[in-house]
Amino acid sequence: MSKLTIFDLQRFALHDGPGIRTTVFLKGCPLDCIWCHNPESKSMAPQLGFLAKNCTGCGRCAAVCKEKVHFIGNTREHKIAFEKCRGCGACVKACPGHALKLYGEEKVPEEILEIVRKDRDFYERSGGGLTVSGGEPMMQFEGLKELLNKAKKEGFHVCLDTCGQAAEKQYREISEVVDIFLFDYKLTDPEAHRRYTGVGNERILENLKMLCETGQDVYLRCPIIPGINDNEEHYRAIAELSRKYQKFRKVNLMMYHDMAKGKAQQIGKNYGLKEVRTIEEARKKEIYQKVAELGCRDLEES
Repeated sequence: MSKLTIFDLQRFALHDGPGIRTTVFLKGCPLDCIWCHNPESKSMAPQLGFLAKNCTGCGRCAAVCKEKVHFIGNTREHKIAFEKCRGCGACVKACPGHALKLYGEEKVPEEILEIVRKDRDFYERSGGGLTVSGGEPMMQFEGLKELLNKAKKEGFHVCLDTCGQAAEKQYREISEVVDIFLFDYKLTDPEAHRRYTGVGNERILENLKMLCETGQDVYLRCPIIPGINDNEEHYRAIAELSRKYQKFRKVNLMMYHDMAKGKAQQIGKNYGLKEVRTIEEARKKEIYQKVAELGCRDLEES
C-alpha cells in the first residue's frame, strides 16, 4: 500500500471545488513560485515549524533533540538551526506551548478516507467531495492514484488541484478518476514564468490543452500577483483562454495575500515578496471588471 506525505487536511472547505469538501494537501512541488502561499509544501521532506509567540523558553525541546537543532539562551531567546532538523518530531511532542509543529505526516490512503467519509452527508447535500491539493499532488503520483481510485469506488466527487507540471501520460491516467481539474494558470510569458516559478510554461500549457481537448472539466485558477502578472497582457490571455477552451467550467481569479510571509519565517525560509501586500477589495473589483471587459467567459468572483 502506498503512503502519502501530507502537510494539512481541511474539512468543510468551500473554495476548492463545488460544494462542501475535504481538502488534502500533499507535500512536494516541481515549481518554486516566488509568491508561494504554502511555502511549507515545497519540499517533500518533513519540516519543522516554529511559532515564536507561543514559546516560553522552557528548553524541553533542546533537551530531547539529538541533532541540537534548538538553543535556548540566557534570556530564553529560542534559536533554531533548521538545516540540522531531521524531522523526527520529538521536540514537537515535548513542547508544552504548541510553539513547534512538524509539516509532513505520512498516511496511507485508507487513513485519509476514514476522515473523508465522516462528511459524506455534507457532500451529498452540497454537491461536494474530496479535493487533493498541494504543493503539487502529481509529485506523489502512485499514492495519489491509489487514493483517488478508492475514493471513486466509494462514490466521492473528486477534484485535483494542479500546477500542470507533470507528464502528460500521468494526467491521462489520473483523469479517469478526476471529476474536475483545478488548473493553475500563473503567467503568460514563458520567460517570466521561468523567472518567477523556476520552470517554463510550455509543458503546463500542453497539459491544459490535452485535458480540455479530451473532455475533462476544468476550473482555471489564476493567481494575481502585484508587480508580476497584474497587467493587461496577462488579463487578456486569461480571457482568450476562456473562450478557446469550452471545457472551462469556471475561471477563478485568486488575489494575492501576504500570509505566506509568516509561514516562511516559521520554517526558517526567506520570502521573496517582502514588500508586496495583500490585494485590497477596491483593487480586486477593478481587476475583475477589467478581465470581464476583455471578454472572459465563466468568470467567477471569490
